Amino acid sequence: MTSAAEEIESKTDETASTQRGRRWARRLLVVGVIAAFLAIIFFGFRWVQANERVRTARDGVESAGRLLDVVEEDVLVVDAAVQADITSEIATQSAEAIEIAGSVTERLAEAREMIEASLSDLPEEDVSMAEALLESADAREEMMAEAPVILETNVKAARAIPFADRALDELKAAEELVAEAAAEFNKHTEAGVRASSAASVKAEERLNEARSLLTSATAAFPEADYSAFTGYVDAKLELVSLSKKIDQLWLDEKIEESNKQLDAYNKRDTEVVAMAKALPGSVRDPIADAYESITEEAVQRYFEARSRARGAGDRVEELRDAAADG
Repeated sequence: MTSAAEEIESKTDETASTQRGRRWARRLLVVGVIAAFLAIIFFGFRWVQANERVRTARDGVESAGRLLDVVEEDVLVVDAAVQADITSEIATQSAEAIEIAGSVTERLAEAREMIEASLSDLPEEDVSMAEALLESADAREEMMAEAPVILETNVKAARAIPFADRALDELKAAEELVAEAAAEFNKHTEAGVRASSAASVKAEERLNEARSLLTSATAAFPEADYSAFTGYVDAKLELVSLSKKIDQLWLDEKIEESNKQLDAYNKRDTEVVAMAKALPGSVRDPIADAYESITEEAVQRYFEARSRARGAGDRVEELRDAAADG
């Protein structure tokens, strides 16, 4: 049998044990509540972060789209210069377009980087627009990369053309004077021979001017090969010099020596006529040939990029229209 004291002690122990269990339960409940609360805060924070990233990504794509819209006007200016006919008047237009292309490239790169930075955080429904804008930026950036080669060659060609055209005018005038000199000499009179000599002097001046202008054309466009024309002018100068010598011999009454030199003149003249037939069809042909050689690959890449840019631009407009309708 237990004493009253023992029973009281036993009951006290049971009560204490029960109270300790309840305290642990309450503590576990509190811990659980705190854990749940922290989890809510954590996932809520993550949700806010995710939403913020999406919002930032969308803002980046929209900003890039606006930048592409703004820069399009300058892209069109460069494109017009690239496609312009090569004339002596386009040098200024092409030079200005080269500077614009550099500025456009910087802004296109900025737009592309904005889109690339946003892609990973965009929701699926926004990806198509971002990719279309990215393709548009990439294609236009490639256009601007190729444009300077074309435009710089435009400038050189435009600056060379006036010199070449004037050289041709001088050459034609010289040939008319050479023909005049021959006609005057064939009169076999003192007045005629003196007129022949005067015409030859003028022809020589015109030929030297043509030679100088061809040198200037080459300086403006070093890749243009004017050797055929300069060789022809040099041969004509040789003939004129010989013509003047023949005239002087005739005036000095050295008729036999004059006739010998005339035979040499006629032989050389036949060779020079053959040189004339072998000349390029136009005095601008060397410019055109050099232009094509330099720009052929750049032009091909430019227009391939231009086609991609147009396709991407059309896709952007389709997506914008669909979004507006939705």
